[in-house]
Amino acid sequence: MRGGIFVRTFAAFLMATLATVALFTVTLAATLQAQRQESYEDEVRQQAREVAEYMSHLNQLQFVRENTTMQFVIRRKLTHIHDRYNADIWIVSYNSGQAQILDSSWNTSEYATSEAVALQLQSIYQGSEIRVQGLFPELGDEIVTIGVPWTYSEGHVVGAVLLHISTESLRVKLTDVLPALLPAGLGVLALGIALSFILARSQTNPLNELIAAVRDFSRGELGRRVELHCGGELQALGEEINKMAFALSTLEESRRGFVASVSHELRSPLTCIQGYVQALRDGTFPEEDREKYMGVVLDETARLTNLVNDLLDLSRFESGKFPLNLMRLDINELIRRTLLRFEPRIDEKRANVEADFPDEPGYVEADPERIQQVVGNLIDNALKFLPDGGTLSVGARREGKRVVAWVRDSGPGISTEDLPFIFDRFYKADKAHTSGMGTGLGLSIVKRILEQHGTDISVDSKPGETVFRFSLPAADEKKAG
Repeated sequence: MRGGIFVRTFAAFLMATLATVALFTVTLAATLQAQRQESYEDEVRQQAREVAEYMSHLNQLQFVRENTTMQFVIRRKLTHIHDRYNADIWIVSYNSGQAQILDSSWNTSEYATSEAVALQLQSIYQGSEIRVQGLFPELGDEIVTIGVPWTYSEGHVVGAVLLHISTESLRVKLTDVLPALLPAGLGVLALGIALSFILARSQTNPLNELIAAVRDFSRGELGRRVELHCGGELQALGEEINKMAFALSTLEESRRGFVASVSHELRSPLTCIQGYVQALRDGTFPEEDREKYMGVVLDETARLTNLVNDLLDLSRFESGKFPLNLMRLDINELIRRTLLRFEPRIDEKRANVEADFPDEPGYVEADPERIQQVVGNLIDNALKFLPDGGTLSVGARREGKRVVAWVRDSGPGISTEDLPFIFDRFYKADKAHTSGMGTGLGLSIVKRILEQHGTDISVDSKPGETVFRFSLPAADEKKAG
C-alpha cells in the first residue's frame, strides 16, 4: 500500500512536471524562433544599409580607378547577399522623378512599375526605411521586402536599395533552436523529477504515518500517537486521530476497570454464598446457628440481585434506551414515601430525621419511578455513612421555575481527593464505613437518571456534613388537583 500511494502521487507530480516542462519548452522555442527571425531580418536590413552606403560613396568618387574598385566591392556584396539570403536585389536610382532599376538578380523586376512598388519607393524617397510583406502576390510565395534609402551629399536621397526575400528563407526552423534549448530542458526536467520525488515523499510520509498509527490502533495498541509537522489538513487529521486514540484508551481503561470491578463485586457475594452453603451442606455449623447463616446467604443473594439490577439499569441509562414516563408529580410527597421505606434502617441507627417541606405541594415534571430511585439511592448512601444517632435531613423548595430537592447527612464527609470521583461506577469513597453492602453504582445511576431529565446533581461536603442537591422543572400550578 505504501508503494502504491507513493507511486501514484509521484506519477501525478511527474506528469504535471512533464506537462509544465513541455509547455515551457514549446513557449520558449516559439519565442526564440520569433527573436531569431527578427534578428535575421535586422541582419538583412543591415546588409541593405551597407549597400546603400557603398552606393553613396560610389556617387562621390571622381577617379575612374577608385570608381571601378567600389563597383567591384558593391558587386561582391550583392553576390554575397544573393547567395546567403537567396534575395532579389534592386538598386534603384531616382532620375527626374522616375525609378530605374540598376541591378536586379531575381525575377521581380517586371513588377517594378506597379502602383504598390511606386508607393513604397515614394516612402523611401522621403527618407524612411520600409518592411513590407506581400508586395508581389503573383509570385505565390510570401515575399518580404526590406528597403532603405541611399543618399548623396547633404543627405539628399538619390536612390533606394530593396532586398526581396522569401519568408521561407527568413523562417528559423525549430531544429535550429532545439540544440540551444536541449541542455536547459534536460536540466529543468531533472529538477522537476527531483522536486516531484520530494513532494511525493512529503505527501505520502504523513499518510504512511497515519496508516501505521491506525493499524496499531486496530491491534489494540492505543498508546501510539501520530506525530506530524506538515501543517494543513493532514496535521489536523493527525491531531483528531490522537484525540480519538486518547478517547479509546480512556474508554478501554474504563472498560477494564468496569469488568474488574464487576468481577470483584460479583465474586464477593458468590464466594460468601458458596462458603456458607457448603458449610450448611456439610453440617459444619451448629444447628442453632443454621437460621443465622441462612440469613447471611439470603442477604448476599439480595445484594447480588441488587448489583445485577443496578448493572442493567446503568447499562440502559448509558445507552439511552430507557424511556422516561414524564408526568406531573408532587416531589414533596415522593420524598416522604421514599423515606418511609428506610424506616427500619433509620431506627437501627437511631438517626434523627429532619424534613423541610413547604405547606403547598412541590409539583414537578418528571418520571416518578426514576426520581424515586434517585431519592432512594441518595438516602441509602447517606445512611451508609451516617453514624449512630446522627441526623438525616431531606427537603425541597421552589426556586423560580424549578424545584430544588436535597438529602443531607451528618456523616464524616467526603474528602477533597474522593469528591471528583464519587459518581464514577464502583467508586466507594470510604470503604471502611460502607459495611460492604453497597454496589458502588448508586450515585452513578443517580447522575445518569438526572442527566436524562436534562439536569444535574451537585454535592457539598465538609467534616460532619454532606449534602446532595438536584433540581427539576416546576409544573404549572394551575393544573394542580
